[in-house]
Amino acid sequence: MRKDKVRTPRRGYPPPTTDDPPLLRVLIAEATRRGDTLATMASHLGVTYQRVAQWRRKEADIANANRSVFEAAAIYLGVPTAYVLCMVGLITAMDFTHPSRLSARENLQRQLESLRLDPAFAGFFPETLAVADPAIQQFVVLLYRELGGGPIKPARPFEWMRSMTLAALGDLQAQAELAALRAEGT
Repeated sequence: MRKDKVRTPRRGYPPPTTDDPPLLRVLIAEATRRGDTLATMASHLGVTYQRVAQWRRKEADIANANRSVFEAAAIYLGVPTAYVLCMVGLITAMDFTHPSRLSARENLQRQLESLRLDPAFAGFFPETLAVADPAIQQFVVLLYRELGGGPIKPARPFEWMRSMTLAALGDLQAQAELAALRAEGT
């Protein structure tokens, strides 16, 4: 069985840094994993190496790139374009929640309370999560939902995204899954 070789950074393969925007960090890590130079990665994105360098130096914001760049990044990374849009901040985890009569904060607090009271997770729930940054709270709730935890509604957003993507491509099973997810939300 062939294992993908993870390449260590060398000249021409600058590693991603925490200063890099999330999408760029992930793209650089993928380029390194593949053994691509940043110029090769840039070519896959339909931009120049100079543009990538500007994004790294923060002379330009990758979030302002053309939609075609985001779509190319999604192909390069092998993820839905929506994930790329999340990485640049054009959509957020909150965009995947159904509107509610409750405020976003109240809804998040209810979801955290469900997690805190879940017998499978209650023993691991750090009390500091209750006062953590709302972005961290939302991330934890998202992970909990993806694990199939509790009665948190709406249905898991990544199941929706996966089913919608495949259904749009004509996948009959995904169309059935999407119908089931829609029925679950009613």
